[in-house]
Amino acid sequence: MPVYKDENAKKNPWYYQFYTGEIRGGKRERIKKRGFRTKKEAEKAMAEAQAAVNKGEYLEPSKMAFRDYLNDWLKTKRNLGEQTADLYDSYLRTHIVPSLGHIPLAKISALDIELFLDGLHKKGLAAATIKRIFSVVNAALNAAQLKDLVPKNVANKVEKPQASRRRDLIVWEPEFVSSFLLTTYNDSRYWIAIYLAVMTGMRQGEILGIRWSDIDFENKTVHIQQTVTKKRQIKSGAKTKGSVRSVALSPETLEMLREHRKLILSERLKHGADYKNHDLVVCTQFGGPVTSRAIQKVWDSFIKKTNAPKITFHDLRHTHASLLIKQGVHIKVISERLGHSSVSITLDLYGHLMPNMQEEAAAGLDALIKPTATQKR
Repeated sequence: MPVYKDENAKKNPWYYQFYTGEIRGGKRERIKKRGFRTKKEAEKAMAEAQAAVNKGEYLEPSKMAFRDYLNDWLKTKRNLGEQTADLYDSYLRTHIVPSLGHIPLAKISALDIELFLDGLHKKGLAAATIKRIFSVVNAALNAAQLKDLVPKNVANKVEKPQASRRRDLIVWEPEFVSSFLLTTYNDSRYWIAIYLAVMTGMRQGEILGIRWSDIDFENKTVHIQQTVTKKRQIKSGAKTKGSVRSVALSPETLEMLREHRKLILSERLKHGADYKNHDLVVCTQFGGPVTSRAIQKVWDSFIKKTNAPKITFHDLRHTHASLLIKQGVHIKVISERLGHSSVSITLDLYGHLMPNMQEEAAAGLDALIKPTATQKR
């Protein structure tokens, strides 16, 4: 077995070398790799390298571009959720590969990563986003180290980006919400999605996944049990177990849904066999799932038309929570409507919208506890 120990090495003395059987430049091609702590580790790594050579898949780490490694690494992350995998893919395509992809995996340095992070700051990316992008690079290099493709993870030498405090939530006041919905009514078939976001606090994917069969008109509830992904795939379940839930609907919301259903039924009759019936409440004119891009296009046009304070579609979820808080709805009920896994998440997000709760609680004690100091005098 061509595994050897370098007696002069102070640490990780074991290495392997073997010939591939190929002739390059008049010489037999040899593969050699150092830096193993034990003989067993070197033997295992060599067996993997030989297997890759036999399959024609072996590439010297020093020659492997970081982009090629990243693509292979992402394919192995089978335990990632669909949304997380999409996010990783987006970071690779838009930020990591364009900046670092050309560098050989074995030659990427801490300075390369520091300059990369500096570039992200100059692009104006949020601190939290930069931190997540760095985490992807760090995880990829950790995996490369574990597979003996690099001797160490150079990202460990880089000062980790710190996420700034959560941005202040921007919410609309009730009067503006009413004006906005009235002004945009009938401007788009997807108006109903925006209306439902305001009136239920559901996430966009949840709204796009609602079926008519999920709505109980008699008991005035909608049961959230499937979503539509950014790739227009209908997926059972929701973001978390707590996200699979029932949300109470107001009488006005039910009336709006009944009106919208008339449109859907007329389109089913119009398109006949061309209509793909997925039973979706928010759908294309041919019954298919709607893309988040289509919703975004409508949302942008509504913001422009109404000169509305610029917020994201997701911020309508925050607006919904603020409307409930203004009504004095219990935080536990708000948490259940939003599908948070715990009340602490809801409090962390919206606690600052409840500045008078302590004062009101203290004042309320006077109405409960008698006699008061004034009465005693």
